[in-house]
Amino acid sequence: MREPTDGDKLLDLFLLRTKEPEYAVDMPFYTTGSIVAAALMRVAILGFASIILSQWLDSTKVWWIAMVSLWAIGILPAWLQYQRFHEKVEEIADGTLCGACKHFNATNQLCMILDEHVTNEHPPCEGEAWEPRS
Repeated sequence: MREPTDGDKLLDLFLLRTKEPEYAVDMPFYTTGSIVAAALMRVAILGFASIILSQWLDSTKVWWIAMVSLWAIGILPAWLQYQRFHEKVEEIADGTLCGACKHFNATNQLCMILDEHVTNEHPPCEGEAWEPRS
């Protein structure tokens, strides 16, 4: 496992990648909250940049640039990341003991009893707190 570089840390801050990096092994890289927070940060920065850009360009050009950039940089990466997150949660829910437990929260891939993220490798409680869904 390698350490992330400064460029990787900047990409991770704004979640500008659509696949998990290879150094994200011990916990999930994407959660619903991180996807939404990063999308809001990107949209806020793009809105601020659009306001600044409107000082130099015609308003119709700024409108089109803002709408295309909001979709391409703000919304599309978040949608792709959420799709990957949802696929991973379905894989965990179908293929692990935690997926059949009533304490598994699929919206953020979390064991609600231990407040730990669930991975494919092992259940956080080692199966001791497992209870079937009712």
